[in-house]
Amino acid sequence: MPRVLLLAMLAFAAIATMSWTGGPAAYAQEAAASGQTAGLDALLEQARKDGSTVIVVQPNSAAAPAEEMPMAMTLSPDSLLQARENLKRMVANSIIYLKYMPESLRAASPDGQPHWLLIAVVTAVAGLIAGRLAFKLMTGWGRDHFRYLYRPDDPRLSAKLGYILARAGWTLLSSAVMLVTAILVAVIFDTGHEPSRATIFVIVSTYVAYRILRTVIFWNFFAPGASAHRLINLSDEAAERLFRDWVIILAVGATIIALCRWILILPAPDGTSGISMVAINHDAQNLAFILGMFICAAMMAGMAIRHNNQLNGIVLGREEATRSAPLRRAIAFLALPVTLIYLILAWLVSSVRLALGHPGGYVPVLAPILVFVAGVFAYAIAAFLLEIIYERRAASHRRRQLLKIQAERRAWRRAEAAKEMMAEMNEDVREMLEDGDEMTVMAPLSRPAATVQPYFPAFKEFFQNAIQATILVVCVGELARLWGADLGREGGHWFASSLDILLVIIIAASLYRAVNRFIDHKIIEEGGTLDDRAVNPGEGEGESGKGQSRIATLLPIFRNVIVTLLVAIGAMVVLANLGVDIGPLFAGAGVVGIAVGFGAQTLIRDIFSGAFFLLDDAFRKGEYIEIGTVKGVVEKISMRSFQLRHHLGAVHTVPFGEIHQLTNYSRDWVMMKLPLRLTYDTDIEKVRKLVKKIGQRLLEDPVVGHLFLQPLKSQGVYSMEDSAMIVRVKFMTRPGDQFVTRKVVYAAIREVFAREGIRFAHREVTVRLADGQKADDLTEEQKRAIAGSVRSVVDDSQAAANDSGKAAAAAL
Repeated sequence: MPRVLLLAMLAFAAIATMSWTGGPAAYAQEAAASGQTAGLDALLEQARKDGSTVIVVQPNSAAAPAEEMPMAMTLSPDSLLQARENLKRMVANSIIYLKYMPESLRAASPDGQPHWLLIAVVTAVAGLIAGRLAFKLMTGWGRDHFRYLYRPDDPRLSAKLGYILARAGWTLLSSAVMLVTAILVAVIFDTGHEPSRATIFVIVSTYVAYRILRTVIFWNFFAPGASAHRLINLSDEAAERLFRDWVIILAVGATIIALCRWILILPAPDGTSGISMVAINHDAQNLAFILGMFICAAMMAGMAIRHNNQLNGIVLGREEATRSAPLRRAIAFLALPVTLIYLILAWLVSSVRLALGHPGGYVPVLAPILVFVAGVFAYAIAAFLLEIIYERRAASHRRRQLLKIQAERRAWRRAEAAKEMMAEMNEDVREMLEDGDEMTVMAPLSRPAATVQPYFPAFKEFFQNAIQATILVVCVGELARLWGADLGREGGHWFASSLDILLVIIIAASLYRAVNRFIDHKIIEEGGTLDDRAVNPGEGEGESGKGQSRIATLLPIFRNVIVTLLVAIGAMVVLANLGVDIGPLFAGAGVVGIAVGFGAQTLIRDIFSGAFFLLDDAFRKGEYIEIGTVKGVVEKISMRSFQLRHHLGAVHTVPFGEIHQLTNYSRDWVMMKLPLRLTYDTDIEKVRKLVKKIGQRLLEDPVVGHLFLQPLKSQGVYSMEDSAMIVRVKFMTRPGDQFVTRKVVYAAIREVFAREGIRFAHREVTVRLADGQKADDLTEEQKRAIAGSVRSVVDDSQAAANDSGKAAAAAL
């Protein structure tokens, strides 16, 4: 059987070489000068007796290891010509190997009969049968005891990866048990015959390696029959077809590798030189590798063409192609041609290197599979650990949210109970308890939320990209190393430096996006607005800004600092990989910094002043502040200045260094005091009770009740004028909410007073005439003169009232 298979593998190369040279009879070379020609002469004499074609070989050329050649020089003209000459010799030696293989089999036998090979094959097969039985028992036991891991309805990625890794690990352990069992069977029936031992080990180890690739790697990657745990975008039918085709390729490849390994086991026939036979065996093995790799590369190319659509689906992922990233679509488009070009180039380079006698010449064709296996395992383990970490963080976030909701519900129940107790108390007792809380800020409780805020994994995408980029760069570097590239760091290799630069760029870009997402999320979570969204102008003509939290104010500044650091560090790493000495750059940057410090003192002053103002929490984004003659809402803050939006729309830019005094109208709370002009016949006690009831009703209002920090109350008579009695009411609210609540308060007071018969006073001026005079005796000119005088008095009174109101507002 080995002879028939080897003959089929070598036929193609033999026919091709004969077409070059006119057949083996015309091919002759000088014998080597090493003196190892005795065995060769015997072979030639035997060939002449048999009537065979006379062939002279060079015995030591293939046995001696060739000098290592860089991969770039493999396809040079000189290398190709040398490879062609060596290939002719390899074909000739392979024919000699096949012709005298029966004699080699008899020479390897202790009794001179070739039946030892059949016994070795039967022993290996028996060991594998026993190993397969142990494998089935192990996998069956694991399937019964770890069935709980298979949860097709669990959408978590960690559950899918955990199941796949557990199945792969248990299958790998079962394969190890199979190998040990097969070796034990071989040890039991061992006869001490070295060729038999080597043959059994080749068969057993090759089959176990095939089973590991088949069941541990490709079975879990394509997951036929387990669509719920399939991590790639494939249908069940496509996954089944791809897995079946790969099994065929793996089986053919394993058979070829086993035969190529077995070629070197046969010793030289009796009467031949061992060194010459070793050279012939090496040539036969290398030629078998060339043909075997051609078969495997052709099968992989055919599979890539046949499953091109499935390959595109794997690259594009589960989302539609139109929604995928342009880079991913480009990779999907180039996947097939790049695969075909790689297979052709890899087989050609491998063939030339094997023909030249360089070690590891067969690696370029097998390298993608080796790198793929290592990369898939590394990514699966890293992704599984990352998912576990973030699932635990999400669970911890949910527990904190639930505890927060429970605390809010307890506070809500206590507040409701307090309200009920206050409602049951005597009015005098309630007034006594409420006395003295003029400046107490009451934190109104809103009904607690019924849902838990979802966890936001801001940096999860960064870690995923970092893991993928690291594994990709390492795999590409390892693939280049397997191709023969020297990626040593001495002197810096351009390809290694390029990979490092690519990794730094990907990680820096991913970290930049993650930092932006995290800062934007925290700003919105704190109730702030992003820099690209202008604040809404207030309704009033004064301090209308509602300030954001301190974190929401400082995060945009931190964003700028972090981005600057990322760019600086990334640039330094890139320059270092390009071979630039960054030490002098630091020294030069220090000198430049000193020069800039002396030449831009105003800039430095603005930056340091802004840092201290922000550390002192003097103002926040969204607050209404006044700086000298400039007023407005803080709309944007940078490193050296900030912008104020006036309520009429104008934008003022103020450097931090120009601030000498700052007034903040939007901090903590605002006390609103509203005057009511009532007639002198009004019952003040009744007004007080009505205002108190209005305040309680507004607190319970579902729309504006939460805006009050202190309920509406009456302050009694504030002043008395000629035509009215001024009663003032007050309430406390947050800055920016006073204009909404003021409208509601005025509307509620007007409605209740109209219903209760309380009248508002209008401005009146009483003119008293001198004693004895009557209004009917006045002329028209006298009446107009009196009306003009009254009008000027009214205007002066109104102006004085406005001025006093502004002064009071400024004082508050």
